[in-house]
Amino acid sequence: MKTKLTTVITFLLISQYCLGQNDYPTSNETHIFWQPDIKITKNDYQGKPTIRGDEIMDEYGITSSASVGIWSVLDTPKKKKDRYRKFEKVYFAPAFEKTTSYIRTDDSLQIEMQNLYFDICEVWARWARKELQSLQDKMQGTGTLSIFYLTIEEDMQESRISTFRAYFKDVFIDKIDGAFEKWKKEIDETLEKTKIWATKPEECYRLMTRKPIEKDYIMASNLVGSLNSKR
Repeated sequence: MKTKLTTVITFLLISQYCLGQNDYPTSNETHIFWQPDIKITKNDYQGKPTIRGDEIMDEYGITSSASVGIWSVLDTPKKKKDRYRKFEKVYFAPAFEKTTSYIRTDDSLQIEMQNLYFDICEVWARWARKELQSLQDKMQGTGTLSIFYLTIEEDMQESRISTFRAYFKDVFIDKIDGAFEKWKKEIDETLEKTKIWATKPEECYRLMTRKPIEKDYIMASNLVGSLNSKR
């Protein structure tokens, strides 16, 4: 009887633990947020062609267009007294917009080339996450993220755009032999080396719902402007 009772208690504890772990959704009708097991397929390209988009496709021989970017937000404790003893929370998550991404022909290689933009976003989201954590560890005080968030966010977006341009030039403008394979290998290796900084499901959910996850936090309204102009 004692053995059976122990088994039941263990089962209940495990069940309670599992139920306590939030199973955060990472996609909805319009967006897919980056996760290690996410695979963007042709069915996710649900947008309609645009005049400018078709012009670019015709000019460079492209048959797919992915609409991706990095979303981010900073939440702070709701109560002022808590802002001196609780750390802020920053969320980053690359997003693929289904309703503005589209394909003209079913070309799996072209789709794979476009999907790499999504992984490039993840590379820079991880960089930003790592940089902010490093600053917080160094300064060891609340308010650090509020001070540096916009600066790091700006650097992240500029680096993402710069990488996009370099990739586009090598692969779609200059059409260098083996360029796509080289870029994919480099991005894959970078993602493998930086797995500890990967986008978490709760970050995707926070940005997808546009609401703070924790009840004691609110989205920051007063942020220190980018420090880049002061450097």
